[in-house]
Amino acid sequence: MDELLVAIGDFVDLKCPFTLGHSRATAQLAADAAVAVGLDAETVALTRRAAHIHDIGRIGVSNQIWSKPSGLTTAEYERMRMHPYLTERILNQVPGLKQVASVAANHHECLNGSGYPRGLSARQLTMPDRLVAAAVCYQSAHEPRPYREAMSPESAARRLRARVREGELDAVAADAVPLARRRCFGWWRRGRATRRSPPNW
Repeated sequence: MDELLVAIGDFVDLKCPFTLGHSRATAQLAADAAVAVGLDAETVALTRRAAHIHDIGRIGVSNQIWSKPSGLTTAEYERMRMHPYLTERILNQVPGLKQVASVAANHHECLNGSGYPRGLSARQLTMPDRLVAAAVCYQSAHEPRPYREAMSPESAARRLRARVREGELDAVAADAVPLARRRCFGWWRRGRATRRSPPNW
């Protein structure tokens, strides 16, 4: 299953040149953050799997929308907001992926109910939901988009904190995701010289 979900995420990322590697990076961040906050192995796996395929619904939205460098029209914006719903619809066709589909579809939901597609609130969002949402926000900030350049790690972290203050993202998840990235990047830098295996977070 894991190999299949990784492959699906990689395929979806091919839709736009600026999303190459997005799903893998988001899944790594979300899973490492899930370990950091003390979730059990089964929940960590759920978080990672959902993050790998959270954007499968993007295939149901035209590239003219994703690649538009200027503001979206109302119709385009509403279509874009449908992609998490399409993610759930697609994944629910696969037996055994109902829980993964639910977490994947919630990656743009917010604690204060301002998210989409269903406008869920804090009491309806689990820790895997919150971690995937924070990981998507943070990783997306590091990637260029047609309407902006890629952000620095510091700017991406500030973006997370701002969304926490606005009541959109969970504070614990927003702290755990940048920490997971720093640990992973720190190991990568050391590993180039020492050839050590990655730590078991």
